[in-house]
Amino acid sequence: MNASLLFKPSPLIIRIPSPEKILIIYNPISSAGNTEALANKLDKELTLHGKIVEVLTSEKKTKGYTRITEKIAANDLIVIVGGDGTIRKLLDLINKTNTPIYAIPGGNESLFARSYEMTTKPDDLIQAINSGTCLQQFYGLISGKGIKGGKPFFHMASMGLDSLTVKNIGKRKGPLNDSIYIWHGLKALCSLHHPTVSASVDGQPVIDHESGYVIVANNSAYARNLQLVPAANPSRSELILGFLPGARHQHELVKAMKILQRKPAKLPMRYFSGKNISCTLHEKSYPLQVDGDYFRNRDIEAEKTIEFSASLKPIRVLIPPFFSTSCLSN
Repeated sequence: MNASLLFKPSPLIIRIPSPEKILIIYNPISSAGNTEALANKLDKELTLHGKIVEVLTSEKKTKGYTRITEKIAANDLIVIVGGDGTIRKLLDLINKTNTPIYAIPGGNESLFARSYEMTTKPDDLIQAINSGTCLQQFYGLISGKGIKGGKPFFHMASMGLDSLTVKNIGKRKGPLNDSIYIWHGLKALCSLHHPTVSASVDGQPVIDHESGYVIVANNSAYARNLQLVPAANPSRSELILGFLPGARHQHELVKAMKILQRKPAKLPMRYFSGKNISCTLHEKSYPLQVDGDYFRNRDIEAEKTIEFSASLKPIRVLIPPFFSTSCLSN
């Protein structure tokens, strides 16, 4: 990181005292089940550096974390060893407690960790702790009739092949890997159909009963540099709606090819940005995926409207010293 950036006036970059009490939370079914060993390795390394460390397994549901709210608040840093779904469940709690977060990539994509150049190396985590540099980052919230409270997400929510795929994976138990996603993705492709939706951004209609792929993004990171919504940025308190009208099977083939090449998809999508996005689903129910998870394990019902909004308050993300902040103004 360019050190001069740390001392420029910016509401995004803050310095905190080097964390001493650290809570490690790992998801036992992420990364083919290797996260427990990694969490214990981090525990030993941090303890050797004089830190007070506690290790816990993740909860299956967001409400499971409410019983450890005081524990989270009592720690100086939360280290997540898992994927984006594990982080998503903790967003509101770490926001409420102001506890900084650091992520160790432990999922199939681990978009959050990779967005901030976080690695599995204990030395990188220790450098970040010693530096005490945090970015203030916003996230998204989903609400609507029948949805209790605002359900958080950090990267994206979408309706399309990805949401059909995660629905097919459903309540599968045990570790997930790339082959499982490929298999269920092919099954979803064979039965692919897209939703018909109407949408508005900050009260202005932008889509009227059109069929196509829909994504509401808070971050440009998506499936190995695919960047379906390249302008999405958690440094801003706004969301971006991406829509691919008349989406076809060939668009999914383009996405697959670009994933293998690790290049942006550059599909002919339409984009709209704002703080509040409303999306009404027409004709028949359809699954919604949120940061790689099947949303609430149920489809969005026909003629239902879901609301997406940017969080009013940012979370604190502890970053490695070598992370480049040049993306913050993009």
